[in-house]
Amino acid sequence: MDVYRERAHLLSHLAAIYPSRLIRGADVNEPDWPVLFIHLPFPRGQVTWHISPDDLDLFEDVPDEEADWATWDGHSTEEKYKRLDKATREEWG
Repeated sequence: MDVYRERAHLLSHLAAIYPSRLIRGADVNEPDWPVLFIHLPFPRGQVTWHISPDDLDLFEDVPDEEADWATWDGHSTEEKYKRLDKATREEWG
């Protein structure tokens, strides 16, 4: 199993827990890779990942319709992981 597939398994689990959307064409620079938007509870915000087309079978239950919050808010990779770490500490701390 490659690392993208392993990551996709973890992300599909997060997508099952939190409100999520899988938006195709969200990134014009990577149009073949849908973007997974996960909405963490307020005030943490969204986190996003590009999903390989090879891993879409893991996300069949994630809605693909638009949502107001499923538009990239400009967060960096560093900010994304700060948000996720904060959510983890608050949920399990």
